[in-house]
Amino acid sequence: MTRVLIVSNGVPGRPGVLTDALHRMRESGALVTLVSGAPAEKVALPGGGAAVHALRPAKQLPRPDKRAYPAAGKGRKLWLRARHDHRLRGLVRAADVLVALDQHAVHTVWQFARRNRAADAVFGLAPALRAVATRATEPGRYRLRRVLRAGPSPAVAAEALGERVDRLVERVARKGAGRRVLRDPRGRRAWRLLLGAPLLGDERRLRWTERVAGRLGELGLPGEAGLVRAAAARRARPSVATADSLEAAAQAEFAAGRIPVFLREAAAAQLHLADRALARDDLAEATRRFAKVIPLLFNRAVHFDSLTSPSARDPYRYLGDLHASATGQALAAPRGRRVPAAAPPAGRPHRLLFVTHTNVYFLTEIIERYRNRPDVEVRHLELTADPEVTLLGKQTGRLIRHQLSGASDYGDALRQVFAPDLAWADTVFVDWCLGHAAMLATLDPGTARVIVRLHSYEAFTVFPHLLDLSRVDDLVFVSEPLREFATAAVPRLRGPGAPRTPVVTNAARLDRYRRPKPDAARFTLGLVGVGAIAKDPRWAFQVLRELRRHDERYRLVLIGKDLDEGPNPTSAAYFADYAADLADLEGRGLLRRTGQTDDVPGALTEVGVVLSSSVRESFHLGLIEGAASGAVPVVRDWPFFAGQRAGARSIFPAGWVVRDPAEAVRRILAGTATADVWRAAGAAAAEHALATWDWSVTAGQYDELILGERLSPGPGSGAAGPPSAAR
Repeated sequence: MTRVLIVSNGVPGRPGVLTDALHRMRESGALVTLVSGAPAEKVALPGGGAAVHALRPAKQLPRPDKRAYPAAGKGRKLWLRARHDHRLRGLVRAADVLVALDQHAVHTVWQFARRNRAADAVFGLAPALRAVATRATEPGRYRLRRVLRAGPSPAVAAEALGERVDRLVERVARKGAGRRVLRDPRGRRAWRLLLGAPLLGDERRLRWTERVAGRLGELGLPGEAGLVRAAAARRARPSVATADSLEAAAQAEFAAGRIPVFLREAAAAQLHLADRALARDDLAEATRRFAKVIPLLFNRAVHFDSLTSPSARDPYRYLGDLHASATGQALAAPRGRRVPAAAPPAGRPHRLLFVTHTNVYFLTEIIERYRNRPDVEVRHLELTADPEVTLLGKQTGRLIRHQLSGASDYGDALRQVFAPDLAWADTVFVDWCLGHAAMLATLDPGTARVIVRLHSYEAFTVFPHLLDLSRVDDLVFVSEPLREFATAAVPRLRGPGAPRTPVVTNAARLDRYRRPKPDAARFTLGLVGVGAIAKDPRWAFQVLRELRRHDERYRLVLIGKDLDEGPNPTSAAYFADYAADLADLEGRGLLRRTGQTDDVPGALTEVGVVLSSSVRESFHLGLIEGAASGAVPVVRDWPFFAGQRAGARSIFPAGWVVRDPAEAVRRILAGTATADVWRAAGAAAAEHALATWDWSVTAGQYDELILGERLSPGPGSGAAGPPSAAR
């Protein structure tokens, strides 16, 4: 008797043909079993021509196969359902002819043939009928074949052994990821070593990483979970699965109010995929992957809602993967200009274009100065005045795609926005190095000279890395520490063809802050501006508490918009501590808030000591205003820049700068020891501020920067000096 095993992925098609074939097989003495991926009740075989064996449903598969099932193709899915069916194994071993009824059954029949080498394996009913007929005419030949080819192929035996080993390893790994092991530092260290081992397959590495990291999270050890992910990411080959897993884990960390320790690895994985897409000219995918890098490397929780920043510690290393990536280099590639910037023709006013995007606070005095000059004609392009242009400014993905392609509808839209004013202008002054600066630099500016001013905020965003520096003549900084940091974060600024990088301080009319102070102001500390976590008002609270241990007359006033809770758990955590401090200090009458005010000079008349408690600043105009008012300045050595060659001490006199709250207390006590000492110290600070930073002194620097007018010798020019420039 010939045993025939027919395999179908679902309900067999063409039932009449199948019925006829089964009838002919029975006439040849064959015993037929139909194996179907469909439920048995849906398979109707008239006349009982064959037994029907329905495969188990996918939900009953063992864990490894159930995990692989969703991503498998139809042929592979059928085999996953068949391979662990014990009754079917017996049918396969006894079969003489194995038949794939449809193309999705071919893989399963091939696997059966590897386990029963004595059987004939065919595709389709006609070959099956021939195989049955041949066996009926030569039965002895096939009896010998069954003896000689008994059992599975050696490859199947090796695979079975490998699967047993894998199951054993998985059981050991599951036990090793138990709470008892992971609570022990030695167990966690062992897992980091294992997940970083070179011979561990990436599929298993990723699976085990998620298992261990998830368990560590349950144990309240999120930092250890991050270290595990970082160890695995450094060894894993870049892949979509690895990149997406790291990105999802990073976003989960941010959502929980933590900064991922594997942040750079997550960004590097996305950059690798962007580079691969760029190499095959898939600009849409390259753009999508690079867009995922931005909320990782430049996440506001990392740089703006925390008191530290990995970029501040070593900006070049932190952004090293971005600078090394092909996509990053393509975005930063210089496109140049057809002609260099040229001086305006004689006989007409100098045409000066200011380009802004909402924030014009630091431009007020500058715009007013040039509007009042008869030899200058001023235009002001405020991009948020047009809703359509505002929308373009929010489409960073389209900007990236345009930068990669060099031509796009987006670029055409930007040309309509900027081209008329660029053609008109002799000099363009763009305040804030954000998206609007990169948008403008997509156009060749012709003969117009382009100046972009970078404040502290932008140095921690992606936009300086999207700015075509070959179309910028001067990238202006308001302080030396900021320039040093930015040139480390954007190394193109130190390369050939880079724009000039002058330092010109903010424009400020400081003479209006010189007003009499009452004697009671001597014991009032002031903080101007607390609306950002970078201002770190809690450092000022600590100074106040330590100061009052020496003298309980000291109080603190906060001037300006108050800090809010912020958009993420990181900022919310700082705000919660800040609010608790406020409640304590206000409740005891030690702190007062003025709120937003248009009369900062009036508010400063009550301040005897002005603080800069910030972790980072570009210039800290509020501190300068306080010093100009005659308050004794006390400047924290801004931690973001403290490790640089140029820090707060490169802006202010060394005596103003302190390392910690204890040194701040000593300076305050010394500077307010008596009324005469306090007034003398305040007068010296005011004199220095007015001689160094007042608009009457710095205006000439802007004339040189914007109009190319050289400073004429005279009173005050030595104190200010020309703009500090570097290449």
